Amino acid sequence: MNTDAVRKPGILATGWRDLTRPPRGQEPALDALRAFAVLGVICSHYAAPQWTHAAGAIPRLGNSAPFYFGWTGVDLFFVLSGLLIGRQLWREIDDTGTVRIGRFLLRRGFRIWPLYFVALTYVSLTADTGWADWAFLSNYLGAVFSRSWSLATEEQFYIIVPLVLLISTRVLTLRNQMWVVLALLASVPVVRVVTRARLLALGLPPQALADRMQYPIHLHCEPLLIGLLIALFSITRPEWFTKKAPGQLAWRAFAVMLALTVAGGLLDWYNKNIFAFFALALIFGGATYFVMVDRSLLTRPLHARIFYPISRLSYGMYLNHFVVFPGSTAWVVRHGRGLPTTFVFVSGLVLAVAISIAVAVLTFLLVEQPFLQLRASLLANRERVVAPTLEPAA
Repeated sequence: MNTDAVRKPGILATGWRDLTRPPRGQEPALDALRAFAVLGVICSHYAAPQWTHAAGAIPRLGNSAPFYFGWTGVDLFFVLSGLLIGRQLWREIDDTGTVRIGRFLLRRGFRIWPLYFVALTYVSLTADTGWADWAFLSNYLGAVFSRSWSLATEEQFYIIVPLVLLISTRVLTLRNQMWVVLALLASVPVVRVVTRARLLALGLPPQALADRMQYPIHLHCEPLLIGLLIALFSITRPEWFTKKAPGQLAWRAFAVMLALTVAGGLLDWYNKNIFAFFALALIFGGATYFVMVDRSLLTRPLHARIFYPISRLSYGMYLNHFVVFPGSTAWVVRHGRGLPTTFVFVSGLVLAVAISIAVAVLTFLLVEQPFLQLRASLLANRERVVAPTLEPAA
């Protein structure tokens, strides 16, 4: 028996380490954006419908920006997802000249599918789900499990983009791939104009029209494409992404963020029906670029360590918060009678977020982490030698 052998840590120990210790090369500001995205979505869904179902009128605090605009966190998630998968794809194209679609889908599938299907199984035992939820088609056929439409959009993006790039890389250099992304980005408003005109001609009521214009990927993919474009520039124009020294403001990135924010605001003002998601893509894309390179006092708070575990748990929180909220909110309202409404409202939110985090920790350790380790093992067995990467498991 070799007494010098070092015992490998178990799955739970490895999972806890991965949850609490950022890997080398991690970009903390992006973790902060991902944490803001999930907390924004949670705030939005807490105020309406959960609080209104349990207590009626929303207090004034519930109409403030984090609650009123929290739904836009989904679009921030899309920008960050486009950036992450874009880095993986563009780097592979830069290194090999092609895209290994099977390997890419293996990586994404083992990250997304296990927890998603566990969540769907739980929901199906306590409520209803539809076959479109299970097939990642709910953004077209209607979602019974309300979280499934955005996951369907991302899954479709993970399939479509590698296929498009597999073709485009045969005729375009890596740097010229930006024209493919820009063409796709420019086509979305055109498709929205045509689709809206057709739906109006059919006489759809306002809510049905809004749903049909919001969920399908061909009508709502601008943030994903912006993230993909940022990722491409980070490979082809690395000088644009040189991080500033601590304390220095990234003036060029700040100007880009300001210009894109103004452009997004103008587009949204000009026509919300056509450019709402395009505007969010520009605004969040500019902010993402800025925090990636800036090291001034403006972005220093985003480097706090607390954002890393919330970022890693964001997927689980996104899936579980609708399961957690009804019970915790009703309990707080019932036991808070006679107390100031705002106090009860905030207490309910804090409790709901705490429970959501706790559930996400359990599912990360028991579901997500084992499959991430299995993914690493399968990739290692297929390639024998795994190149080091600066990307987090996501």
